[in-house]
Amino acid sequence: MPQIGQSKFDKLNKWCTEDWLNRLDQSLGDSTGLPNAAYTHPEFLRFENEYVFPRSWVLAGFSHQIPNVGDVAPVTVADKPLILVRDEQDNIRVFHNVCRHRGARLIDSSCNGLKFLRCPNHHWSYGLDGRVRNRPHFFGPDKHDTHAQGEGPDGLKEVQSGVRNNIVLVNFDANAPALEDYLLPLTERIAGYDLATLKHAGMLEWELNCNWKLVNENFIEPYHVFAVHPGLLKFGPMSGRRASDFDAHCFYNDYQFPEPEQGRGLDLPYFSGLSGKLEHQAIWFHLFPSLTLEIFPDQMAVWELIPLSSEKTLERIHIFLIGDGATAEEYAQAREQVFATWKELNQEDVAIIERMQQGRRSPGFDGGMLSPYWDGAIQHYARLMVNALKQ
Repeated sequence: MPQIGQSKFDKLNKWCTEDWLNRLDQSLGDSTGLPNAAYTHPEFLRFENEYVFPRSWVLAGFSHQIPNVGDVAPVTVADKPLILVRDEQDNIRVFHNVCRHRGARLIDSSCNGLKFLRCPNHHWSYGLDGRVRNRPHFFGPDKHDTHAQGEGPDGLKEVQSGVRNNIVLVNFDANAPALEDYLLPLTERIAGYDLATLKHAGMLEWELNCNWKLVNENFIEPYHVFAVHPGLLKFGPMSGRRASDFDAHCFYNDYQFPEPEQGRGLDLPYFSGLSGKLEHQAIWFHLFPSLTLEIFPDQMAVWELIPLSSEKTLERIHIFLIGDGATAEEYAQAREQVFATWKELNQEDVAIIERMQQGRRSPGFDGGMLSPYWDGAIQHYARLMVNALKQ
């Protein structure tokens, strides 16, 4: 593998050996997935935080976290502290969560209705536009540097961001493709769904003893459904499933289910104007490296993964329902069933994903033997990661 950041990341060349790279380039039945170190070594995660996440559009949060002007929410992306801010013009902006003076973290928890952001270290304050408002005693005792709203010098460092259907994405790389180009493989395939009608209904959360990539790989691989998910198998049998497709950084798949059931398509409002096929379709997407979602006729689920270490991940599933389905009392029981269904399904996944993480400690595993039918997505995922590292 080409040498990358020679002084700091020499070990990557050892982990991704020529023999392994040669296997990755073989036809699917003779190919493999990522090596064990990609899931276990802290240095590999540090590399991802510096060179993989920052060079693409990645999930940062959701607009419902900051619904009103002056609302602020701290988030972490690629191990970097950021803040989501709803400014005076009702726009969502993202800044590095760090004071420009001595580098103190500005915000520790979500806040509502703020007029400005103030650093606890020396009380430097910034407007919701990031500009400096006040620097007490900046020029000496009682000699303050004060500015009216919107008139101070540039202060907080802003991060390129965009909001689509409640989802806030950020990009640290000015040379990265435009957000619309990044989302295009997704948006052109979900034209039949009016996502603007979705409202946030709640969230489920787990702390998993695994690397974040195993959650993504499990999501894009439908082969395990018959062995791990008895309820999902009954809802959508293997005879109606196929290997996942991929297009550049986008993975996707769908299947038809014969009839809706509690938690999946029953007793909640549907997207308006769905064709007959879409009324019985489940469709999912993963946009490498961090945007993952699944759509049913009555809901959308979005995954948020926060790597806590190389072998521990915070996983959140955000549930969005249509119109009054998200909040109205008449749909309370149906909403509870949606959350119960996702909780049960994900608990089944957690058990097997953590087993795979445990196996990544064994020299008896070397990237895996791939199914020539089911595992094209796993091979492509590994190739995307290698390409990101080479860049």
